[in-house]
Amino acid sequence: MAEMEIFMSELNRRLSALTQQSHDVAVVLQPATIKPLPKKRWWYGVVAILIAVMLMVALSYWRQQSAEVVAPALASSASVAAVAVAAQPQAVDSLTDSDRVVLTAMPKAEPAIETLEMEQELASSYEQGYDSGYQQALAEQQAKDIAIEPPQEAKVVLVSKPLPSSLSIKTVALTPSQLAEVEYRKAEKVLRQANSRQAIIHLEAALKYRPQWVVARQKLAALYYGRGDNRQAVAMLQQGLQQQPQNTELRLTLAKLLVNEKQLQAALTVLEQPLKVDSIAFLAMRAALAQQLNNTALALTSYQQLLLHDASDGRWWLGLAIAQERSQQQTAALTSYRTGLTHGGLSAASQYFIQQRIIALQTQRS
Repeated sequence: MAEMEIFMSELNRRLSALTQQSHDVAVVLQPATIKPLPKKRWWYGVVAILIAVMLMVALSYWRQQSAEVVAPALASSASVAAVAVAAQPQAVDSLTDSDRVVLTAMPKAEPAIETLEMEQELASSYEQGYDSGYQQALAEQQAKDIAIEPPQEAKVVLVSKPLPSSLSIKTVALTPSQLAEVEYRKAEKVLRQANSRQAIIHLEAALKYRPQWVVARQKLAALYYGRGDNRQAVAMLQQGLQQQPQNTELRLTLAKLLVNEKQLQAALTVLEQPLKVDSIAFLAMRAALAQQLNNTALALTSYQQLLLHDASDGRWWLGLAIAQERSQQQTAALTSYRTGLTHGGLSAASQYFIQQRIIALQTQRS
């Protein structure tokens, strides 16, 4: 028991010492010192806001510029497509009865007496000198029209003259005649590009500046006719004749148009005035039409005028002989037939026809 008590006492002592030792070495906890975060300055926020605003403005401007570039391109494509559809070739239809030109009616012609060979010879007379304006317009209409340039009216020209130290710009005002020349050259340029629609616009502008320009009016009428607008072609030539009633070129062009439309009497009515002209093409067409429509007096006068210009053409002698025979001038007709055989310009069929008429007239005299 004593040993047990000693053991227990020793054990308690050691435990007390151990407890005291653990209290002595215990770590005292202290609050940690944390360095505070730096405070942001206020102008950093202002700079960030300004940068964001500038980025938004730049993005908006870029989008606006992109939209402006795309929009004209789309509009141009749409206009080209519309032009391609509108510029399809139009069929050239003959004038209907309601569309035919109303002109002063001529006296009723007598029945024709000539043979088929005579009609062929007469047809060849007024085809002499026939220009290809309408055929050119018709062929051009078959080609595909290209994009149309917007019409521009040239009113002033800026002439720049370089100087040693500076550049001066001088404004020059053009006369109406010069403006008409500018429009006419534009019409020729677009015609070379097979763009008859734009050429019509430029020619109309040229005639506004210079209404009595015959060549421009003839070309404009030919383009209208080639595109199938026969009524407008006739109206354009008639407007010119109202301003220049004695102009033989306009009358001849209108007569050719009417002959193409099988309106022979209307064509002859156009060619009846003036009576005295110097144009061989005008006289030849009037003489042949008068002969074909049995207007003997006008045919006789026209062939006599043709012989004054060229007495070596056998066709004029043939036409004169036929007109004389119809006028019961048998002797003069026989002489004209014989004279025609001695000159050139006659086909084999015409020569055979003259020989037959000579035999017939000689038989009648005997």
